Amino acid sequence: MAAPTDDVEMEKIAEDELAKLQRQFRVMEIDRATVMSSVQPTLRVQRNIIRSLNNELDKIMIELKLTKSTSNVLENARTREKLISLLKDHERCSAEVKEHRGTITELDFLLKQVQKEIKGLKTRGTGCEMEYANTLTSQTLLSQLENRLDTAMKKFNTVNSENFTVRLEIDKLLRDRQFFNMIWKNQVKRLTDGKAQILDLVEQAITTYDQREEWCSKLDALKEKAAMDYRKHCMEVRELQRQLDHSLKLEEFLRTKGTVRLTAADAKAEAKRLEQQEAELRAYNNYVNILEAIKEFAGEDDVDKLILEFNRREEENYALFNYINEVNTELKNLNDNVKALKINIDEEHAKYEAKLLQQQDSIESLKSTLEEKREATRRLRSSCERSEEVLSALLHHIQALAQTSECNSLPLLKLLGKYFDVNVTNARLYIKSLEKKISEVVDVIRVDEYLQRCSDIKDRTPPSSRRRRQRPAASPRPPPRRDPQPAQG
Repeated sequence: MAAPTDDVEMEKIAEDELAKLQRQFRVMEIDRATVMSSVQPTLRVQRNIIRSLNNELDKIMIELKLTKSTSNVLENARTREKLISLLKDHERCSAEVKEHRGTITELDFLLKQVQKEIKGLKTRGTGCEMEYANTLTSQTLLSQLENRLDTAMKKFNTVNSENFTVRLEIDKLLRDRQFFNMIWKNQVKRLTDGKAQILDLVEQAITTYDQREEWCSKLDALKEKAAMDYRKHCMEVRELQRQLDHSLKLEEFLRTKGTVRLTAADAKAEAKRLEQQEAELRAYNNYVNILEAIKEFAGEDDVDKLILEFNRREEENYALFNYINEVNTELKNLNDNVKALKINIDEEHAKYEAKLLQQQDSIESLKSTLEEKREATRRLRSSCERSEEVLSALLHHIQALAQTSECNSLPLLKLLGKYFDVNVTNARLYIKSLEKKISEVVDVIRVDEYLQRCSDIKDRTPPSSRRRRQRPAASPRPPPRRDPQPAQG
């Protein structure tokens, strides 16, 4: 019996360890949730910082690429070539200055020799000649010195102006270089700080991930150990239950054999009492075992502390139950929102399809309207072309009629000095001239008819011997001829 007892103790120890680890795991989960909820703003700020640093890094890389671009390289090459050419010009000018200075020193030496010779000659000559020579020498020397001073001043001013421009350019380049170096140092410093922060965050994330992996592996090992211990405990409980049942049956058998035989009623009462007593004893033992198991499971013998721990666990379980209910409610709301969004998407899709169909119908109607308009335009164009053909033919006939009636040289067209064909603008002039020409012809025809009638009347009258002498009648006059009026424009 020692081995099963040891196994039971080991099983209880394992259960206690498992319960303790479960409590620690739940506490750690609660702490982790609390820490995550409190660390979220910090992580958000750090993410924003990392995002801003990445943006600044991209800007710096773009600026570096721009500085290394072909245009900047060409500009630097041009500047370098310009500086090299300026240095070459400076060296050339310096060489020329040295040559001129050597020439000036030689001329000064020769001038001194000439002056010495002149002084020697002056000492040999008379006083007047010496004074004249001194005066001439002084004037010559003064003019030479003035010329040398003027030349030196011009060269000095030229060199000073060139030096001033070069100095300004050098100062500008130095200021640009200083400004660039300052910006470069600031950007490099910010880049190093950002890299350090990123490395710290990466290290923290790696450490947290390693700890999580370790805890997960430990939790898996504990789960496997707990499962093995549970199976072993179940086997031991079955064995103990079998031994207990055997002991109870043996005790019942021995008690039955050892008791005095009684009457049937007494035996029934005694059996009922014994059964009730055994039930109470089993209930008491069960309660005691449950209490002992609770004490062993909790690792605490004080009942008040057990009650407090039980209340705390109940509160935690209630809080977890509320959390699970809230999560389920949120999931339900999200599912409802997703369904509503799907319904809205289907409605919008249907609206879009209806709109497309409506647009297609409107396009078809517009196409039919366009075809009708094009057909009407073609008909109108054909009618317009026919009208133009009729108009051109009519104008051609008017022009032919005007030419045959010799009324093409209208007064207004004569003033213009050029013959015009009949067109829409001058057709009225030709028509009016034709009307006047026709009226003239009609007048001439009337006059001719009148004259013809008069001659016919004369032919029909009898001779004078047969007629009675009458008063001579007034000679008929033809109707007055109207002069054609000039066509008015």
